[in-house]
Amino acid sequence: MIAARPFRISAAASSKTAHLPALAALLLLGAPAFAEVPLEEFTRLPLYSDLKISPTGEYLAATVRNDDGQASLVIMRTDANEITANIRGFGRDFISSFIWANDERIVASLGRQYGSLDAPSATHELVAVNWDGKRKEWLYGRGREANVAFDRTYKVANLLDRLDDDEKNILVGVNDFANPNSTYTEVYKLNIYSGNMSKVTTAPTRGAQIVTDNDGAVRLAISADPDNENAIVIHERIEKRWNLLGEYHGKEGTITPVAFAPDNELLYMLDNRETDTDSLYFFNTASEEIELVYTHDVVDIDRVEIAPDGYLLGVYTEPDYPEFTMLNQQHALAAPLTAVRNALRGYRVRPTSMTADGNIAIIRASSDRVAPLYFMFNVETNQLSQIASVLPGIDAAQMRPMEPYKLQVRDGTEMYAYLTRPDDSDGPFPMVVLPHGGPHGVRDYWSFNPDVQMLASRGYAVLQVNYRGSGGYGRDFLYTGYGKWGTIMQDDLTDATLWAIDAGIAARDRVCIYGGSYGGYAAMMGVVREPDLYQCAIAYVGVYDLELMFKKGDVPTRESGITFLKQAVGEDKEDLRSRSPLHNLEKLKAPVFIVHGGEDHRVDVEHAYRLRKRMDELGKPYEWMLKPKEGHGFYRPENRLELYERMLAFLGKYIGPDASAANENTP
Repeated sequence: MIAARPFRISAAASSKTAHLPALAALLLLGAPAFAEVPLEEFTRLPLYSDLKISPTGEYLAATVRNDDGQASLVIMRTDANEITANIRGFGRDFISSFIWANDERIVASLGRQYGSLDAPSATHELVAVNWDGKRKEWLYGRGREANVAFDRTYKVANLLDRLDDDEKNILVGVNDFANPNSTYTEVYKLNIYSGNMSKVTTAPTRGAQIVTDNDGAVRLAISADPDNENAIVIHERIEKRWNLLGEYHGKEGTITPVAFAPDNELLYMLDNRETDTDSLYFFNTASEEIELVYTHDVVDIDRVEIAPDGYLLGVYTEPDYPEFTMLNQQHALAAPLTAVRNALRGYRVRPTSMTADGNIAIIRASSDRVAPLYFMFNVETNQLSQIASVLPGIDAAQMRPMEPYKLQVRDGTEMYAYLTRPDDSDGPFPMVVLPHGGPHGVRDYWSFNPDVQMLASRGYAVLQVNYRGSGGYGRDFLYTGYGKWGTIMQDDLTDATLWAIDAGIAARDRVCIYGGSYGGYAAMMGVVREPDLYQCAIAYVGVYDLELMFKKGDVPTRESGITFLKQAVGEDKEDLRSRSPLHNLEKLKAPVFIVHGGEDHRVDVEHAYRLRKRMDELGKPYEWMLKPKEGHGFYRPENRLELYERMLAFLGKYIGPDASAANENTP
């Protein structure tokens, strides 16, 4: 199942090497580029979602998913392909996250997948097991409490700290979401062998994120205050008392604590109050002095890399291609990790876990054409071994590159986009515009995307646009999209589409727009707002009635969710109707393919039913696909395959290779 392929990194590897080194080149070899990849390969669930090495390096644990969606936690020895334990989940419940709590024992949190576009929702269950599968214990949840049924709003326990100096206990945070007025995070010390719990503290605000220091002491509580426009409120815990450290409104800037330095006095944090983009600062909690360490003038810092000893290593940013900036050249891991990145040049490279001594690291590498691969890197021997591929059936040689572009839209704002061509020619191609979901705080990255590669493999160019309101490009860019759903945000997509047409990339009469979640909303607003620009639209689990967002789905079930909707979407009913596809379908000319899941907890299926009813009333052409047991995005491979087959048939009819150039929009 997991096979190692070792090779040695050249100590003389140069950071300026222009071509892919030997391993990276080998990874891109495969079948002839013109062979058609079976659709099934694009619909498979990722085989692995995480791999972590034990603190001593003796064992490797991985979350593994079968084709039927069943997931399990597999533990094996690192010195042999010998599986020592296989812990299985049930149905949609699976291991969503785990930690090595000590040298021999894993503590895992169960999750439940409702849809492919949803992050797994944490259940209230924690389980523990030794490396050999023995001493299994339900620490928290249904397996421990008799007669407790699953409920998305039940008490949820989250892993906080493995407590390095305590072999028997970890810290967990518990929230009681069954009672919205009692969601003050409680911190407990949890015995990983018996499940016994002892309370440490209660956060001073509701739904708080807890930050501990390197000794496992609870130091900070961060929460969004729904009573104060979701302002970020930070409290510091000093001698068991909580003191207000700061209150920050998003549009004015926010602070995000990352981790404490080894001295437990210096705090690494991201701050965008002065720099607009999330920048790295040192904050001295004793003197309250602040020091700017790194800022990027275009994009936010995506992630801060911390070594196992607690010292800062560097930061990740992504203006177009992924970049890593080493900020601590003197650290013992700086040179070996730089060598790994040089060996895997052309990939996004990130360590996912390391041994306590920093001698062995698990490395995750991916690119626009390569689904994530996992490697084991031995610092002492300078050896890198491939141990797993997330999608082994995907051949990189048959995938297409994503090209980054910087555009300027009608009001002069610079916009960043990615274009994937179906072949190496200049075009024009039939093109699919693919707006991302979210929309706020989310962005498209240079990465492997099954939707993109599937469409490119069937002859379509794909355009992805980080329109205003997207995350990652600074505070101003994000908040400019608030209240602008269907207007400025939609104009950005329109202008990017027109750019591709004017540049000869897209054929003017062969363009469709397809998206999921907010992308489904943008697809429908695209054909409503620009009825002559797109020849068709695919609306996937989308929002079509902005007023309904305040009544249906899981967002309005939380006070913070209502506050967010008022800020990001607006609350004037007449304005909401003017920006809702449902109430503007008279302008529609293009045929639409409506796709939804009957168990969508994020965007209620009522959106799709209302859209279909109105389409029927107006006599507008559409196709319909409803899967009653799917959620926010199709999860089951067989349903994803059927969706892709119907999508391709729909696209082929209106903009595909066999579509007539004279094909006109249906009035």
